Amino acid sequence: MRLTQRLQLIKFTVLVGLFISILLSYHLWAGERYFPKSSLFNGYTGVPAPYDYIHLVVLLGLLVASFVTQKKFPTIVLILFSVYLCCDDQNRLQPWFYNYILILFILLFYKHRVDEPNNYTTVFISLQILVALIYIFSGIQKLNSSFVPDTFQWMVSAFDTILSKRQLNLVTKFGYIVPYFELSLGVLLLVKPLRFIIVPLVVLMHLFILIMLGPLGKDYNMVVWPWNLIMIVLVLLLFADIKQERFFDISFLFKGISFYIVITLMLIFPVFSLKNQYDSYLSSSLYSSNLNDCQLILSDKAYQKLPLYIRHFTNTSADYNILYIKRWAITELNVPCVPEYRIFKTVHHYIIDVTQTDSKEVKFNFTEREKLINF
Repeated sequence: MRLTQRLQLIKFTVLVGLFISILLSYHLWAGERYFPKSSLFNGYTGVPAPYDYIHLVVLLGLLVASFVTQKKFPTIVLILFSVYLCCDDQNRLQPWFYNYILILFILLFYKHRVDEPNNYTTVFISLQILVALIYIFSGIQKLNSSFVPDTFQWMVSAFDTILSKRQLNLVTKFGYIVPYFELSLGVLLLVKPLRFIIVPLVVLMHLFILIMLGPLGKDYNMVVWPWNLIMIVLVLLLFADIKQERFFDISFLFKGISFYIVITLMLIFPVFSLKNQYDSYLSSSLYSSNLNDCQLILSDKAYQKLPLYIRHFTNTSADYNILYIKRWAITELNVPCVPEYRIFKTVHHYIIDVTQTDSKEVKFNFTEREKLINF
């Protein structure tokens, strides 16, 4: 299969993945909801529900239009509209959405000419680097003290009905090599002679994740199930049985804008996330356990003024009432809350407004993620 055909299939695959994931998380995009929007612009409230369903209709329409034509205009409008939607609510900056849109953006640099190998090969290699960097930084982000005892142990506990306690403990110890394993997969995907070994390992890794998070395992975060399947397809299209294109000059790669966009957004910026100076979700922090966290500690007065629905996400005792923001988000929106201070602070202000209290009655308990590097 020629690279030009693979590029077309990559576009269709990404559009299908976007369509499915958006439908699975439709409350994030439109409709009545309690969980507040977090606009990029102070004071901007956006289109109110239920009129914001027009956003969802336009978004899905642009996906269909981009799917049925090779013309770039629908895809350009789709990308611009996606940027607007993320400004309207920053919780839409989910890792899968960000990576899908970035792939579509890189594909815009493909001129749809089969007689220009320097152009389409440059775009293709840029996408290879993009996907490889997802695995590289996903591995790096897991190099923290919480990954194994928190996230990995929770994930493998999906097998507690078929494995003994001793076997589960043995599997859990494997978690200490998972970050290096995933990091190595990303690096070795770029080494062509080793891909016949690495590609099957990547496929097996995604199938393993699907088993743990899917209905046979934890039955958690449904929106990432199609993401794992789409990643399998993308890896096969980008790295399996790739033949060298004739007349391609590697120096042309460094003249292409797509290469520098990928390096900037997927390599340079994510480095700053390791010091908590850039969003972790935009830096491939995928089930790394090392994320900012926040709980709101409510007084009895504030708790009594909470809507009954929001109380469902609050643990109460004689001493405190704790509202868990992440649990609220994933239950109502079917996606995790973007784990950044500014998002949590928006929810904090919303709860103060809803309960008609103040910051003394609704305390902000923020926990910063572990810094992996200092510079």
